[in-house]
Amino acid sequence: MIDESATEAARHLQSIEDDRAFESNWRALVAQFSDADVVWQEKPRRLIRQRKFDEAIALIEARDFGSETDRERQILKADLLFWARDHGRADQIFSRLIANAPDQQDARLVYAKRLMFEGKLVKCRELLRPVEDGFPSGTQACRFSEHSRAIMAVLSAKEGRPLSEDDDARILAMKHAVLSLRDRYLRASGSAGLGKVALVTGGLGAGGAERQITRLASRLVDAQRAGKAIAGVEISSSAELILRGTDVVNNKDFFLPATRAQGVAIFTMTDLPPQSPREMGITDPELLVLLSCLPASVTTGLERLTPHFLERKFDVISIWQDGACLFSALAALLAGVPQIHLVIRDMPPTMRPFFYRPEYEVLYRAMAQIPGVQFISNSKAAAKAYSEWIDIPQDRIAILYNGVEPMSSVGDQDGKAAWDALVRRTPDAARTIGGVFRFEPGKQPHVWIEFAAHYLRRHPDTRFVLVGGGSLLKDAERQADELGIGDRILFTGRSEIVGYWLSRMDVMVHLSRHEGLPNVLLEAQYMGLRVVATPAGGAAECIVDGVTGRIVSTCEQPDPEEVAACVNELLNLSANENPLAPGGAGRQFLDEHFAVDKMLGDFVTLCADNAAGMIQKDRIVGTQVSKL
Repeated sequence: MIDESATEAARHLQSIEDDRAFESNWRALVAQFSDADVVWQEKPRRLIRQRKFDEAIALIEARDFGSETDRERQILKADLLFWARDHGRADQIFSRLIANAPDQQDARLVYAKRLMFEGKLVKCRELLRPVEDGFPSGTQACRFSEHSRAIMAVLSAKEGRPLSEDDDARILAMKHAVLSLRDRYLRASGSAGLGKVALVTGGLGAGGAERQITRLASRLVDAQRAGKAIAGVEISSSAELILRGTDVVNNKDFFLPATRAQGVAIFTMTDLPPQSPREMGITDPELLVLLSCLPASVTTGLERLTPHFLERKFDVISIWQDGACLFSALAALLAGVPQIHLVIRDMPPTMRPFFYRPEYEVLYRAMAQIPGVQFISNSKAAAKAYSEWIDIPQDRIAILYNGVEPMSSVGDQDGKAAWDALVRRTPDAARTIGGVFRFEPGKQPHVWIEFAAHYLRRHPDTRFVLVGGGSLLKDAERQADELGIGDRILFTGRSEIVGYWLSRMDVMVHLSRHEGLPNVLLEAQYMGLRVVATPAGGAAECIVDGVTGRIVSTCEQPDPEEVAACVNELLNLSANENPLAPGGAGRQFLDEHFAVDKMLGDFVTLCADNAAGMIQKDRIVGTQVSKL
């Protein structure tokens, strides 16, 4: 009776979404069922789902799981530690349980399943072999064993070699699922002109890529409604925007309200109903095996996006940023989309260790072999770096520069009040130096604060404005206070009046370590503001050095003295001869390369040229899924 009550209590906990309600219910139920692991384990599992691994591990450690001979509870502990990413200690417990009873299936089976989830197929098979003949026919254990053998056989055959312990079966399965479509057929466009376009990205946080993709979607929708051609191409269908999610808590929705207000149809992947590959009509046995063993994010995209892509019959799917390419490229392939854009917006993940995943290189190298796949970069620097990384000719990567337009310099009540307070604090200030960036590691906010302190020592009649939010904002504020310059800097936080803040500055300084093509450098120049920047990514491509800005010599720990010298050089240029004023040489440079209409025309022309090229190659005959 107690066990049934505890199980029912656990079900009740699983249904509670609100964190506060869960916590109060969990504490009460744990007190009532203190010996029931089925109730207790809901808390660490919830923390693991929230990726709060350290908290989960601490909770697991505080729990008494009985003696080492209590196999069921020791397996539970090892399992929880595994999901909490403490793989070393989980391995120790599983290995001890297996060594103590090598003929028992329990620990071997649980551990093998977890290893399979991590792609460690060779070790999974080593655990199963001694006991799998004892799995009763038709049971889950038997089916799992047979499935692992099938994956091993397919991957070994595809690779042409025995697999090793270092091989990640998930990544190999993804690779060969993509390569199985090397000879895919490309169907003709279902619409005249541009055809049906979907733009795919992870979220709509306050970033440059997000600004560009929403701007592109909105302009395509406007053109379609107005019956207006772009670059001579009819816009016959409205573009859709497809997101992985709209995480309000983590600020992944910055551009969402405005984009919806502009009439762009927006779909969220997590809201799309999933389907299995068989339900999509895929019947090829080897492909089904490969699709059953993919990285988790690829599987999620496959199950939710492929049915949507099939239903909507898109002619072009333009996927922006590495993470989105990972979860949606294979889905677009399976749906038979003729044109698939892989749009890179930064330098390769190998140069940004925080974002690196081994899946990326394998995916891109495989996708480069598929008809109808187009790589696109927003800078020549990133295109060069990616071409060297994945070993493709640089001319395989088209350049689509960002489209930027002048921003409004109108402020709101809070912004004006914050500025007025800064002016009152710094009545002696003769100049304002600013920055606009996310306070994240790649933007090096600590380097910016060090520059400000250095500059202020030489030029005490200076004030600073830093615009943006992010995980390092509080750290930057503390650093400024510790250096004694906190009263000279205004930290605005995340702001929707960036143009207003730019209009308050005399020079903008951008000290990123990693970039694609920094929108903010273009936006500042369109506001008539000269800029100083590191040579990160395509920064040097979007200014006229010595005229509209200056590029310092390095991204890694730029010398504050060099940055200060560049700032002073720009401040000393005559304001009456600003080349960024309308009609000036700098403004002409911006309009020729980075105007919104230029970006829009280049995108549409690229799609039209690709479609024409595919027709010439005589690959237009039907959808891929119908051929599987």
